[in-house]
Amino acid sequence: MQDEWSQQHKLTKVLGRGGQGVVFRTTDPDLVVKCILKDNQVVTNTAEKEAYKKKLSKLSLYPINPEFNIAKPLFMLKDQAGYVMQMMQDMHPVQAILDYKIPKETQGKIPGWLNSELPIEISYPLAHYAKTGGAKQRLAILMQTATELSKLHSVGLLYGDISPENVFCSVDRQFNHVWFIDADNIRFDNPKRGSIVYTPGYGAPEVVTKQDGCRPQSDCYSFATLAFKMLTMVAPFDGEALNEEGGWDEGESTAEDKAQQGLLPFIDDLIDDSNRAKSGLPRELVLTPELKILFAKTFTEGRVNAWQRPTIHHWPEALAAAHDTMIACPGCNMSYYPADHQECPYCEQSVPGYFQLSSYQWQPNNPLQKSNWQSVHVAKDAPIIVPERVLQEFTADSHDQAVLELYQLEGDWFIRHLSDQHTISITDSQGVFKPLVGQWHVELEVLKQQGILLYVQSELPRVIELKWQGK
Repeated sequence: MQDEWSQQHKLTKVLGRGGQGVVFRTTDPDLVVKCILKDNQVVTNTAEKEAYKKKLSKLSLYPINPEFNIAKPLFMLKDQAGYVMQMMQDMHPVQAILDYKIPKETQGKIPGWLNSELPIEISYPLAHYAKTGGAKQRLAILMQTATELSKLHSVGLLYGDISPENVFCSVDRQFNHVWFIDADNIRFDNPKRGSIVYTPGYGAPEVVTKQDGCRPQSDCYSFATLAFKMLTMVAPFDGEALNEEGGWDEGESTAEDKAQQGLLPFIDDLIDDSNRAKSGLPRELVLTPELKILFAKTFTEGRVNAWQRPTIHHWPEALAAAHDTMIACPGCNMSYYPADHQECPYCEQSVPGYFQLSSYQWQPNNPLQKSNWQSVHVAKDAPIIVPERVLQEFTADSHDQAVLELYQLEGDWFIRHLSDQHTISITDSQGVFKPLVGQWHVELEVLKQQGILLYVQSELPRVIELKWQGK
C-alpha cells in the first residue's frame, strides 16, 4: 500500500482486528498499517476517506501526553481509508495470550503436573495458560492496561474500543509494557451522544443496544470484560443460560445476544444463580477480594446502570496489589497467593522461599499497624526489582518505577537504591538506621529470624519490613 507521501508499505500479516478495521504488520518492523473496513471491505470511497482523515486530524488537538503508550498515526494512506503508525518491536496483541488451538496430536503437549485423565478440552487450555505466564503475568499486563486507560480518562478522553486485538503487550515476559494501537476513536466524552463502535464480546450493553454511544463507563465495562476473561479463562456471562437454545420465533434474541445486551446475570452473581458457569479457574485462586468486588459491581448493578460501574481509576491499584502478592510456581509456572497456600494448588510443589516486603505508615510513637502494601518475590538468579508503589502511596504515573534492587553476588544477597527521588535508611546488624548508600549486604539468616527495616523519608514516611519466608 502507498501512503500520502508515496512511500510503499508491503503488508506481511494481520496483527489484529477491531470494531472498525484491521491492522497489518509490514516489512518494516517499526511500522504497521491500519485499514478501515466497511461491510468487511477496505474503504476506498473518496468522500469516506476524506471524512475519516478529518476525524483523525482532531487527534492532534487532544491532550494526549507524549508519554501515553498510544500508537498514533504518522501518515494517511493514499488510496484507502487508513494510516501508517509506529509500532514498538517485540510486542503482540493480548489476543495471542487468549488464543489457543488444540492440536490433533497431543502427546508431549500436556505437562506432567496435569492429571492425565483430564479431558484434552480442559488440560490443554490450562497448559496454555501456564505457558503464557499464568495469572501473575496477566495481572501485570492488565495493571499496565488499566494504568494507560486511567491516564486517558484523567484528561477527559475515552478510548472507545477496548479489546484484546487493540491492546498490545511485550512478547518477552520479563517486561510488562502495554500499548494501545488503535487511536481512531479517542475523543472527549460527548454529553449528547457518543459514537457507537465496539468489538463483539467486549461492548457495553448500552453501546451494543445503541441506547448510548461510547463513554468512559463503556471503556470500564470493556476493560473489565477483558480482565475477567484473561484471569479466569471464562467470559463474565458465559454460563449455563448461554448454553440453552434460543427460541425459533422471528426476532427473538439468542442467549449470546442477550449476554451482549446485558440481559443475562453475571456468572458469579451472589443473588441470581441462574447463569452459573461450570468452567473457568476457581476465583479464589486468581482474584483477590478487592478484584471480586470490582467485577461484581461492574457486572451486576453496573450491567444495567452504567453510572454504578467502578471508574477505571479503581483498577490499577487493585490489579497491582494482586500481582504483588502472587508468586509463580517454579514447578508448573501457574501462579497463586502464598499467604493462602502451603503448596502450589496446581502441582502440589512446596512453596519456594521468597522475599516479603511489607509497607507501613510511619508513626513515631506507635507500633507498626496493618501494612499498606505487600510485595513478594521468589529468589532467583535475575535481580529482583522493587517498584515505587511498595514504598509510597500508589499513583498511576509512577507506581511501576524501579526504586530498589535485590540481587545475588557470589552467593550473597545485596540491596541497593536505584532512584534519587527518596532518601532511604536501613537497619544495620544492631538495629540502628543507616543511610542506604551503594550496595548493602543482606544476611538471609537475619531476614529469616527478625527481618530488617527500611525507612523512606517523604511527606508520608513509610517503614518497609523485609523478611524471608519459607525454606
